[in-house]
Amino acid sequence: MSPGFRILPSLTSDRMTTILPDATTCSACLTELFDPHNRRYRYPFINCTHCGPRFSIIEGMPFDRVRTSMAAFDLCEDCSREYANPEDRRFHAQANACPACGPQLWLEMASGERVEPSDPFVAMAAKLQQGQILALKGLGGFHLACDASNQNAVQRMRRRKQRPAKALAVMFRDLDQLCQYVQARPEEAELLTSPQAPIVLMRPRDQGKRLAEAIAPDSSWLGCMLPYTPLHHLLLAAFDGPLVMTSGNRSGMPQVIDNDVARVQLADIADLLVMHDRPIVSRIDDTVMRVQARSGQAEVLRPGRGTAPISLPLPQGFSATAELLAIGGDLKNTFCLLKDGHATLSQYQGDLQQLAVYEAAVTALGHYQQLYQLKPDIVACDKHPGYFSTQQALRNHDCQLIQVQHHQAHLAACLGEHGYPLGGNPVLAICLDGTGYGEHGALWGGELLYGGYGHVERLACLKPCPMPGGETAIREPWRLLVAQLLQAGIDPVTTRDIWPLLANKPLATLQQMIEQGVNAPHSSSAGRLFDALAAALGCYAEGISYEGQAAIALESLAQRSGDLVSVVPYPFPILEDESGWQLDTRSLWPRVISDLRAGRPIAELARAFHLGLAQGLFDLAMRVRCDRPFDSLVLSGGVMQNALLADQLQSRFDTAGLSVMRHRKVPCNDSGLSLGQALVALARVQQGGGSDA
Repeated sequence: MSPGFRILPSLTSDRMTTILPDATTCSACLTELFDPHNRRYRYPFINCTHCGPRFSIIEGMPFDRVRTSMAAFDLCEDCSREYANPEDRRFHAQANACPACGPQLWLEMASGERVEPSDPFVAMAAKLQQGQILALKGLGGFHLACDASNQNAVQRMRRRKQRPAKALAVMFRDLDQLCQYVQARPEEAELLTSPQAPIVLMRPRDQGKRLAEAIAPDSSWLGCMLPYTPLHHLLLAAFDGPLVMTSGNRSGMPQVIDNDVARVQLADIADLLVMHDRPIVSRIDDTVMRVQARSGQAEVLRPGRGTAPISLPLPQGFSATAELLAIGGDLKNTFCLLKDGHATLSQYQGDLQQLAVYEAAVTALGHYQQLYQLKPDIVACDKHPGYFSTQQALRNHDCQLIQVQHHQAHLAACLGEHGYPLGGNPVLAICLDGTGYGEHGALWGGELLYGGYGHVERLACLKPCPMPGGETAIREPWRLLVAQLLQAGIDPVTTRDIWPLLANKPLATLQQMIEQGVNAPHSSSAGRLFDALAAALGCYAEGISYEGQAAIALESLAQRSGDLVSVVPYPFPILEDESGWQLDTRSLWPRVISDLRAGRPIAELARAFHLGLAQGLFDLAMRVRCDRPFDSLVLSGGVMQNALLADQLQSRFDTAGLSVMRHRKVPCNDSGLSLGQALVALARVQQGGGSDA
């Protein structure tokens, strides 16, 4: 080191600096954590420059200790030497700490009484072995944990958390233990052990060890993760078994990050609260990912801890000087900032229709704008007038407002993450989801769009079908089944032998609503078609408890049917009318009725539907290609989370020699909308377009 070398404090600047995501505990820190001779032995907040909290503790930029929630903890002499030594791996590790000077952990009973065992992790493990529930303050928020093998404990957690059926994530001690329960492909193992350490959706082993059935009752996937903080490593070492590790919140509420809030909101869910005194600045839930079967590529389904903020360079042709904010949609909300030639996508915020989630998202957006010093000239949002996010955007009176059609945003998000240039050749996008606001107030969701960032044409769609009861039909899929039957010319009364549940339903009223167009909007939604077939096959026909539940159960059913080759797909004919090409769903229903009466296994029917829909969409795309040539194709929208359908589509287009773009870093679901909105809005401004889709 030269005689004149000095470490100077960072200077605040108008220049945007990349913010790093939180990173899982590195191998060097893990070795120290379990070394009895190390001064950080069993210290649950061990970290270095290679690992530990980053985004979750940042209060301001640049990233120095004084602008983090670690500012309250003065470094001891030993930690100060490490922090100042360029040859030490803790050189300028902003969260550096040890038992003498850093954050501390303690236990509290739900009653508020503090517990002081000789070893807190042994005490936690004992509670878990007794079937009790822990509220555990982690990196970006609280978790709720219980024994994943204890059916009673899992059901008790569901009742208390008010989460009756949605899948719960499971944390395993290590990769060896995980492989006793699930099939781990090399790409999945690599993802689990990466610095991001996400939840990875994996397939349970047919002959492997079994977890509690209540963990994922609807899905053929299991959300798996490994310990990613020293606290988790110590707990799993003490308990030595898989744990349910789910967000610490009540259903519909944001994840708890504050100790006092945990005492109020989690005390009647958890039997024991595990607290610490390092404040969490930014709430950030675990990332959820999956490895695509055909490509072997990792795909983000929920951006969060370890991946967010997601920073992407703007594709060629986009201005690097624009400052723009995109608000996203109401479900699975994220927001996106454009500045200095980069797009920054936030972590998953949740569903804005819940007031507490909306308020938390507004706070998070303000924090991002402060961190990145963003002063947007343009605000982009969805076209749906009833969205809370749209109303939020409308309140930015000092900015140009650009509203972006829902499915064009899906298309643009996929193009953007692949770096597709502005002004590149038009592409075809198959955008399948639940419901998106289309042109002239129509409800879309099964669309074939042609174009790019600045402009698209709707060339084809699924045949629209009424939704009797509007949003009620989404919550009660039997209504969608009835509407599909009526559209196919089938009297639902004649099908009560196979669907007894229709015997007590107001079928005449629904038919009248449809005929008179009263609270029965038509929708081309693929998600609603999945719901209707799920209801036909006995999956949550009466009602769902979370978004997409019936469709998830339908995919799970299809995965049980065995060999793909032996299942004959249902045909989906192609129609043409004045609005363009349509995929006709009407011929599906006589075949479903016939197969059910013949006693054909419902798993085969579910797979025949998936294969038939994939073939029908492929045929439709190739038909429109005769009129609108394209060589590249985008697969987007929340229905593309259905791995069976998405992989079947990709297989067909790969075979046809077309370039297929699927989501990887940015979710295909509504969490990706904000990136697409931002790129569409900027493209329109640069190309002189207006604010209409």
